[in-house]
Amino acid sequence: MAAANVKSSSTKTRSPHNPRIYFITFLACLGSWMFGYNNSVIAGVLVLPSFERDFNLPPVGTKENNNVTGNIVSLLQLGGFVGCLGTFGVMKYFGRKGAMIVSGAVYLVGAVMQTFSHGGLPPMFAGRFFCGLGIGGATVVVPLYIAELAPPSIRGFLVGIYEINNQLSSLMGYWTNYIANEYLPPTSRHQWQIPLAMQIVPSALLILAALFILPESPRLLIKQGRKLQARQNLAWVRKLDPNDEVVNRELEEMEEAIKMQDAPPLTVVHKHGGGKLGLLKELWWKGNRERVLIALGLMVGQNLTGIQGMNFYTPTVFRSIGFDGTKVVLLASGMFAVVKTVATIISLFFFIDRLGRRKLLLTSSVGTSLALWYIGAFITAKHIDLSKPQEKSVAGWVAIVCVYVYAAFFSFAWNGVVWVYVAEIFPIRIKELAACICTATLWLTQFPIARASPNMLAEWKGGFFFLFAGCLTVMGTGVWFLLPETKGKTLERMDDVFGSAYGDVVEVELGNYRREGREKGIFEKGKMDPVDGGGALREVVEE
Repeated sequence: MAAANVKSSSTKTRSPHNPRIYFITFLACLGSWMFGYNNSVIAGVLVLPSFERDFNLPPVGTKENNNVTGNIVSLLQLGGFVGCLGTFGVMKYFGRKGAMIVSGAVYLVGAVMQTFSHGGLPPMFAGRFFCGLGIGGATVVVPLYIAELAPPSIRGFLVGIYEINNQLSSLMGYWTNYIANEYLPPTSRHQWQIPLAMQIVPSALLILAALFILPESPRLLIKQGRKLQARQNLAWVRKLDPNDEVVNRELEEMEEAIKMQDAPPLTVVHKHGGGKLGLLKELWWKGNRERVLIALGLMVGQNLTGIQGMNFYTPTVFRSIGFDGTKVVLLASGMFAVVKTVATIISLFFFIDRLGRRKLLLTSSVGTSLALWYIGAFITAKHIDLSKPQEKSVAGWVAIVCVYVYAAFFSFAWNGVVWVYVAEIFPIRIKELAACICTATLWLTQFPIARASPNMLAEWKGGFFFLFAGCLTVMGTGVWFLLPETKGKTLERMDDVFGSAYGDVVEVELGNYRREGREKGIFEKGKMDPVDGGGALREVVEE
């Protein structure tokens, strides 16, 4: 009777679509609200009349103004780079929950500093840097945490919810600036303080969620030897009894993979050697090396789409191709965020776990590059001075449409698929270090682009768009030839795709075959059953 109950429970809950995993995902994605809102709100705040007055900004379009605004924007990227690297130690010793708490707390300090800077550039700079530290940590731990808790059949979508929330918060940032400009007087410092103060909300909520609701990652708990807690957490996330067969199966696969990685065969250890570099050296082992190089390429590639220049300086871009006036420019920028949000949701809701990661990245590369080629050609052919508003024309309206086409195709894959792919491909043994280094690379390459974009737009004109269009063309070619598909694979079965640095892939496959045989009653007394390690066969003797 008890066995029948277990079977019934497993059958009833076999679908991964239970409300609890979505609830956990959305709470963790408060970290992406820190990221997305901050990125978008600063773009609009910089053009608010009250901000320009209180901070004594030089005239718009001058080199001095470009330098000040470039510093305000890019200090976030510098902080993000440092925060990514620092998060490795926090995750290793305090877990995923601890990393989310620390990231939220540091970000909260930075948000308060910005809000109460009272026209002083030094506290504004410091606040941006502290927010970057917090965001850097969140961009590492949140996608990784969601991937470790997600069932494989919907992992792409669940990790994609991180990017959906990123876009929703970005949308909110753009429209908060529009509302502040529309309804708050430019004579009041509240016009820029209120949009910046709203950064406090997601960081405070993330701290509370991590303290009181979110469970620790079962994979991390197993690695720490806390198997009972791992079982309880996984059962709670899956809404199953701790002894349910579905829970047993997932835990067994996690334990097999972690055991193999923690104690690799002597031939592997002898081949690669040890040394003081430890895990850092393991990143370059065959089977790991391919994953690291692909992840680094994707992270750098996301910045080479030109999105940072477009995100932070959309008001400048729209002014250059025909829009004028603070209200109109902020409205156009808000619609830019709407298009990004809708495209991201469509991609991650309907396509990422159906078409896969590779096809989406290819489609995105083609669409974004074509849009940028046209915008660059329009600006070059018309000899447009980006520091001055332009008269509207048919070609200009097409260029404006291309900005939105660019936003849609970028959001179709390069926006969210990158985070999904990097969060899912690494073995648990090197996951924290690899995720930190790869995400830090994103911030490191984002920093010079964000810092240089105002001057690049002013001096290069159409060349700014040609540069990123060319990069997208190269990146699409790289995806075609180098990127393997990972949809539908469990985290432990990524070795099937990339190879294993810690032993023969067949060991994991035999483990899966053994479990499947056990469920189907294939392995009975006197029949053959695969043995762990080496792929030999033995007779099964029932106790």
